[in-house]
Amino acid sequence: MTRSTSRVAVIARVLRGERPVRQLLACELRGQVVQLLGYGTTDPTWTATPELLAEAIDAGLTRAEREEKDTPAGAPSTAHALVLEADGLDLVGVCQCGRRIGRAPLARSVDGLVGLWQRHTDQADRDAAAWADALTALPNTRPIGAS
Repeated sequence: MTRSTSRVAVIARVLRGERPVRQLLACELRGQVVQLLGYGTTDPTWTATPELLAEAIDAGLTRAEREEKDTPAGAPSTAHALVLEADGLDLVGVCQCGRRIGRAPLARSVDGLVGLWQRHTDQADRDAAAWADALTALPNTRPIGAS
């Protein structure tokens, strides 16, 4: 199965699901909505805003990608991998997350780029842990409008 076909299958599976993400809020019914109608009926199986539908499709594709790569569910969604591209007489190192790592001549070993990439991933892991700690340190509050 090709990558585009598998993406289509994941999107179709999300669209045929019980509920894309969550129930709609009353104020969201004032805007545009998408509905899935049941077979031979006009009763909607679910109703969602385009934003909720996009969120559900994104979550479904992320889940399918993690299952394909055997990535644990708690892992960050953007993996870090060193990508090397030939650029004339140099190799350009770029992390899969988009960060430029550096350049190295083709005649030399790529060990220098690997070291820079490892430093980048170590820093990214510390940053992610710091954000997680900061979020858990926030006080629990009730949502606006909750009684």
